[in-house]
Amino acid sequence: MSNDPFSKLHAANTEVPQITTYSPIAIFYKQKISEKVLYTKVQDGEIVAFEDEEYQALHKNQNFELMYVLNGELTNFIEDKEYLFRAGEGCLLNTQILHREILSDGCSVVFLNLSPALLQELFMNDCGEGPIFQFLRQNLQSDSQWKRSYIELTPCLPQQSAGFHIILDSLQLEVATAKIGRTYFQRGLILRLLDALENTNLFSLQQIDLDLSKEAYLVNRVTHLIESRFGNISRKEIEAALHYNAEYLNRLLKRQTKMTIAGYAQMVRTQKAQQLLNTTDLTIQLIAERLGFSSEAYFYHYFKKQTGLSPNQYRQRFKL
Repeated sequence: MSNDPFSKLHAANTEVPQITTYSPIAIFYKQKISEKVLYTKVQDGEIVAFEDEEYQALHKNQNFELMYVLNGELTNFIEDKEYLFRAGEGCLLNTQILHREILSDGCSVVFLNLSPALLQELFMNDCGEGPIFQFLRQNLQSDSQWKRSYIELTPCLPQQSAGFHIILDSLQLEVATAKIGRTYFQRGLILRLLDALENTNLFSLQQIDLDLSKEAYLVNRVTHLIESRFGNISRKEIEAALHYNAEYLNRLLKRQTKMTIAGYAQMVRTQKAQQLLNTTDLTIQLIAERLGFSSEAYFYHYFKKQTGLSPNQYRQRFKL
């Protein structure tokens, strides 16, 4: 990609490719179109777009990077490990993580780059106390630069948050404008965006330590797969995704959590059903469909067996 505007983003004199935007805030969009990728950069009041081959170099960022999949799915290679991210999922990387992405056909993804200086400025006056803010504060300290960890985010429910997308779109508009007052709007929207990520009704967050033991890493991957599929996943699907024998993974999970894969999936599926009944106005039929039940009748039977209440009874008793 030597002839495109993004070649200027490579920092000089670094051992591995290192991306720098020379700006406090930059937003990048990538969309896979046939054999090409449409790249769009939004920065400093300008929008630049072009098509090219997919950039696949393993690289670091000089800024913190939030990746969020808008549509489809992609494979993210983070250090020496491989992860699949689907629509509504993403991750927050610090400046020390080597990574690269390969998009599947039809995938579109957004990357929000925030400079350490900008985050230091924001946190002086207004800062949350949840895991996102803690992660950023810890990684802004000079004595923690060696840490190889990142935040993984998955949607709590089988639907994308309209509110989160509105904040993201509003931020893109403010970064693209040259109007007076834009910096104030941008900073406020960044804080709102980080706060939305910590909303437990929208996202489930998990900090991933890349120096985990093999057993801890595999257990983490199993639980992530189950939770990201809202409990609707089989042992064979987990085996295929992780390339490890299902019985071996089952033993590891049971050793760590005292639960089998089937038991853990059942727990997650029930919790997601309860959350949908508590926090949404979706019909019982739609809830059953979104959680992958073959029929509304089967969902009724399953839910009553797990909770002792029918879905309607549960909603009447516990709806927020």
